[in-house]
Amino acid sequence: MTSAHMIFGSCALSPLMLLRESYSSRHALVLQNDWKGLTIVAAFNGFQIACNNASLTVMELSMNQVIRASIPVLVALIAICVEAKVPTKGEVVCLFVISIGVMLAVWEESRNALLGIILTLASTIMQSIQMSVSGSVMSGRSGKLDSFQMTFYTGPVAFVSLLPFAMVTEFNVFAECLVTRPIASMGFLLASCCIAVVYNVVLFQSVRTLSSVGTAILGNVKIVCLLFLSSLLLNELKAWSANQFLGCLLTFVSAGAYSYLKATAVKPPPPVQPVAEREPLVQSPSNRQAN
Repeated sequence: MTSAHMIFGSCALSPLMLLRESYSSRHALVLQNDWKGLTIVAAFNGFQIACNNASLTVMELSMNQVIRASIPVLVALIAICVEAKVPTKGEVVCLFVISIGVMLAVWEESRNALLGIILTLASTIMQSIQMSVSGSVMSGRSGKLDSFQMTFYTGPVAFVSLLPFAMVTEFNVFAECLVTRPIASMGFLLASCCIAVVYNVVLFQSVRTLSSVGTAILGNVKIVCLLFLSSLLLNELKAWSANQFLGCLLTFVSAGAYSYLKATAVKPPPPVQPVAEREPLVQSPSNRQAN
């Protein structure tokens, strides 16, 4: 199903990417300069989603979210090498506290299979690499790529990477569903494909707007917000433990502190152009007469 999500995004965006001049005129340039980064993003994005979905079939959601809560820290570490962005000490502290807060908020006692933990760890590492490389590619040599371009270019590569595994593991089940419940199966697949396109576009746009680390933090805050609001609407907050309330508080306060640190950070001044480059090598006739 993940492979269908990937190729559907490229197909859905193909009219925009082929008919709009600002996109169609840059295809050759983008593929020539950024094909390596796009390939890495596509492969890791497809496999991390597949591994995460597979892990949920053999383990509880709470443990899955506990492991994935460490994504902001991993993204920040990888961004040091990939994007040359070194966080300050205050930012590092905020990232660790955010991850710990989410772990406290989502943790529940449950039985978990070793395979599920391995799949979730692999998915977490691959998503961290994918987000950091995306931030580098979107500001790469071809100019700033937007979320539509990233979704369009990475879709076919992710589809080809996942297709062999999909054929081996899911083809028989999918064929049986098409025969027994064709309308429901195609409707579910089409709806999930549309949601996947929106998710990928929003994810890449967040990376472009907030940075890779900021997007990872936003993902953790989203998890805690969904957990808190769902419990509030279903009147289940009475069953919450003190650790869950503490986790929510740590997440929100640390995310706010990280945003404040980024907003108030002193930006390095732009490089000063040498005087020899600012003055023209050949003087104009008016300048020669004045001299």
